[in-house]
Amino acid sequence: MKSFDKWPLVKSYFEMDSPIQQQINSFDQFIYEKIPEIVKEYEKIQCSNDITVELSNIEITNPQITESDRTTKQKLLPMEARCRDLSYSGSMHLDIKLYRKGILQDEKKAYIGEIPILVKSKKCNLYRLSEEELIDVGEDPMDFGGYLIVNGSEKMLVTQEVLSVDRILVHETDAKVVSSEVSSVKGAFRGRVKVTVNPDGLFTVLFPASPKKFYLIELLNALGMTKEKDVLEQFEDEKVIQNEVLLNLEKVPCVKEEEALDKLGRSVAPSQTDIYRLKRAREVLDSFLLPHIGQDEKDRKKKAYYLITMTEKAIEKVYNLRKTADKDHYANKRLELSGRLMENLFRSAFKAFTKDLKFQVDRAISRHRKLNINTIIRPNAITEKIMYSVNTGTWVGQVTGVAKYMTPSNYLTGLTEPRRVKSALDNSRELYEARDVHGTHFGRLCPIETPDGPNCGLTRNLALMARITTETDADSVIEFLEKTDVKI
Repeated sequence: MKSFDKWPLVKSYFEMDSPIQQQINSFDQFIYEKIPEIVKEYEKIQCSNDITVELSNIEITNPQITESDRTTKQKLLPMEARCRDLSYSGSMHLDIKLYRKGILQDEKKAYIGEIPILVKSKKCNLYRLSEEELIDVGEDPMDFGGYLIVNGSEKMLVTQEVLSVDRILVHETDAKVVSSEVSSVKGAFRGRVKVTVNPDGLFTVLFPASPKKFYLIELLNALGMTKEKDVLEQFEDEKVIQNEVLLNLEKVPCVKEEEALDKLGRSVAPSQTDIYRLKRAREVLDSFLLPHIGQDEKDRKKKAYYLITMTEKAIEKVYNLRKTADKDHYANKRLELSGRLMENLFRSAFKAFTKDLKFQVDRAISRHRKLNINTIIRPNAITEKIMYSVNTGTWVGQVTGVAKYMTPSNYLTGLTEPRRVKSALDNSRELYEARDVHGTHFGRLCPIETPDGPNCGLTRNLALMARITTETDADSVIEFLEKTDVKI
């Protein structure tokens, strides 16, 4: 039997897409989808004296250059940026409206700063140029792109390997205490929710903004599930699970929703009035308990169902019907590409910009100055924060080594460096199972391309034919499931 020649297939695979295309796709998603989402998160800024600032419609230009005589060239090319020690960045403009007691005082499309542009992305001036056109403008037609140029230096964003968020992981401590955890993320907020099966059989829940653990039954009551029959029906009809739930219902009887909310309010807002306690308890449940599910009152029942699922998984582990989560399994990992990394950085910088905007408004009012948009905007606020992080490689959360200098000594260097993957684990410790090759790495990571010494197994490279998908909008998936009558 004649063997199948695989090389034409491999060749066509690499002709179809660049090996760096995933970095470019991720950055494009950041520019066209994530930046407008972040602006929408901070679209209204409430200041003193009934002054409101509204932000909308952010626009980012292709890289341009302004000469000393203030004449603007329409295009800045990467080669010119390298030669003249310039930053290859686009200008950001934002629609800003200033209201006082609901009356429009001033509006303007204002310049708010610069953002670095990834070479060969859609905002790059080299996008879709042919080989001949690239040669004509002095660029290397064999250059894959996928890096930034800041002050004339080529900077690469190293893909970060992190533990998956919004995913239930079951753990067991040395004291045989089983817990079910999820790292819930909504925008810039990240909070860990933990459901524990205690040695006495009672279920407790710990979540951000709660000063102590709460019994699961109490939390379900506060979320609107107040009848024992309803609670039992939502758990699986398995004997071991039903017995554990009945034990909890016996020791922690169900109460009315307001009583459960009041108990929560006494912890999060002690020594306050009854009305304020109830209000604060509802705010805490909506904002800090599983925010990735939603942050509205209508999402409380969904949160109750999610807590029940977490509890079921923990009970199954207690009876050895389920294994503990393997943190080294690649299903429990996510890779943050250039777009995700820039999203985290831009969100932090834009939040600082909005705080500075509020400060400038309040200061102008206290000094009895006339308010207008030109006097309250400090464009360098965003630019300085982003450029500092890209220059130093120190990212949000004091993560280091995210951005590093490109060393294009040969053709292969520019191909392999953007495909490097860095673990978030501390490389100073020695006894990490994470340093070993895991079975789920096969076909995804290259077990050979890893450095010697203490970084062995913590700095990896993607396999040559591995691809990373970009983030998908969950709302469109949920909408499709609802249309097909799938119960969510």
